[in-house]
Amino acid sequence: MSKRINRELFEKLLLIFIMIQPILDILTYFSMQTLNTSITIGIIVRVLFMIVSLWFIFFGNHSRLKKYVITYLVALAAVLSIGLVYNFFTKPIFDPFLELQFLAKTVYFPIMLGAYLLLFTTLDKTLVVRMRIMKAITIAMLIIAVTMFMAILTGTSSETYEWNKFGFKGWFNSGNEIGSIIAIAFPLVYIYTLQKVDQLKKLYYFIPMVLIALVSILLGTKVGFFAVLGAAIIVFVSYVIYWLISKLKKTTQKEEHVPLKLLTSFIFLVLFLIATPFSPTFSNVSGDVGQINEQRDSAQEESGDGSSEVPEDEEGEGNTKGGDDAAAELGEQALIESPILKIILSSRNIYFAHIYDMYEEADVIQKTFGMGYAGNYEDIRKLIEMDFFDLFFYFGILGIILISLPFLLIAGLFLKLLFQAPGDILHPQNILILLSIGFGAGIAFLAGHVLYAPAVSIYLAISIVLLLANMLNLNKRLRNN
Repeated sequence: MSKRINRELFEKLLLIFIMIQPILDILTYFSMQTLNTSITIGIIVRVLFMIVSLWFIFFGNHSRLKKYVITYLVALAAVLSIGLVYNFFTKPIFDPFLELQFLAKTVYFPIMLGAYLLLFTTLDKTLVVRMRIMKAITIAMLIIAVTMFMAILTGTSSETYEWNKFGFKGWFNSGNEIGSIIAIAFPLVYIYTLQKVDQLKKLYYFIPMVLIALVSILLGTKVGFFAVLGAAIIVFVSYVIYWLISKLKKTTQKEEHVPLKLLTSFIFLVLFLIATPFSPTFSNVSGDVGQINEQRDSAQEESGDGSSEVPEDEEGEGNTKGGDDAAAELGEQALIESPILKIILSSRNIYFAHIYDMYEEADVIQKTFGMGYAGNYEDIRKLIEMDFFDLFFYFGILGIILISLPFLLIAGLFLKLLFQAPGDILHPQNILILLSIGFGAGIAFLAGHVLYAPAVSIYLAISIVLLLANMLNLNKRLRNN
């Protein structure tokens, strides 16, 4: 009985925690603007929820996967601790606050992932809870959209970029972070909307989706815009295929209202495309294309010169010591000459080359357990801001293997089920969840600030667990048949 109470309590806390995420970010924005402090209400609440999640993992559930999750977390903690202690004695500069802060941000994702997985594998009615979680995510995204419009209308919105580009980020600190959140959460909101719209009079469920789509183009970032566009296209194509297969097989459709969902997904895609040319994102992407063409022409005219202009961070600001000055100082180490990749990576290739040089000179223990925050720096302390590379250099070979394990597990099980039951695994809902994970992993790889950004990683953890729960249930049905 106590375990049931623990499970139900954690479920309620999780739903509340999801819904208040934008509020925490807004409070963080105002506290940083007024108090100029790094300790914010968002950090405090998220740390407290991480502690609650650890309690649930060890004492609040009776899932069959509990021993595996605990073993994984203990192994991860051991590897990260060894690296931390070793770097304390060997790094030229060891900043305890930065090292521990980054470590805490990184372990947030696997802890949330483990807690969500144990919750889903303990529940009897996973479909009901899944819809509750998607409803909570929809409410959170609606809060983002409404506050964004309020900020713009009242003239209190902050700008996404300091110069050169155009966009609004409302009462949030980072446009890139909000763009990443929208990219990961939007497919889940789409699932919730399609589940609810079973007749024309329920089209009002599309309102949150439309508002979120508008936010994605007002932000001005490429990430949110292309995520919404990609989701809209894939949903429409998936339902076209789903509908055609059911017609060709002349079988009863497992899911009702497919024609309605096909029609509404098509209308949404068309409206989004119509609105795009009038958006800040379209203007910014056009500017990027123009810059790419200019750099290509310049490279052709000045071939052999070797000089190149270093693009800025997408928001025109550095998050750690070094910033653009570091990029200028390390400019000769750029490994990529493609103008397109330089625009996409925004100097990250330069920082990669800088940290890779340190990694080559590191001893075998640091290569295995990592070099810690920003590597063995002495003068320039700068992350690459590409999550998988940052985590590899920070935590080493063993660390990145353990951190990447959930993605490897998802990929392996998906490929297995793709051959065993392609019709079930390629259902439009599973495709949308997979798309959410793909967006999260892709952003983490190219733009960073996902796997070690708690405000973003919690959404990615939810997507992974939703897909994993679906695949585990499908795998169980296949074994029983």
